[in-house]
Amino acid sequence: DDKGVELLVKYTAYQSDNGAFRAIRPFANATYSKFKYEDFKIQRLGTPATTVTTTDYSNNPVAGVAPWVVNGGIDIMAAGGLYANVVYNYKDAMPFTSDNVNRTSSYSLLNAKLGIQQSFAGHFNLDAFFGVNNITHTKYPLMVFVNQLPDAYLAGPNKANYFGGINLKYNF
Repeated sequence: DDKGVELLVKYTAYQSDNGAFRAIRPFANATYSKFKYEDFKIQRLGTPATTVTTTDYSNNPVAGVAPWVVNGGIDIMAAGGLYANVVYNYKDAMPFTSDNVNRTSSYSLLNAKLGIQQSFAGHFNLDAFFGVNNITHTKYPLMVFVNQLPDAYLAGPNKANYFGGINLKYNF
């Protein structure tokens, strides 16, 4: 029985063709999920193999689904093609086994990126950027494998992850 709601809000707080700042756009989204097993039973052979054991997971929250996932941030465009964004992510704790005995922890991540975009020679676009993920050094699961104990999840890096790049695009 899957019930939930999603909300996305974006707003252009400032926009101009002149000046140091060209656009400032805050944004936020949130998802609430109330997923529950309905009539979910598993039968197993007992010991001795002549008996059957039934386990009922009905009404348990669905494994692998966080009740709350929230993101918020701001995109900034500046003169000269400079841009920046900062994003905050929150993910609620969730069960990763159908019996709900094993759970992840909730976590928050803070990420940022700074770059410059330029067009030149009529056909070329250049984007050079630098960013940092997990600025606050949070321990979190990068991937969760539902009902696969003991290797239930793959941990993400618990230190800041720095990255950068240059993209060159030719437009015909």
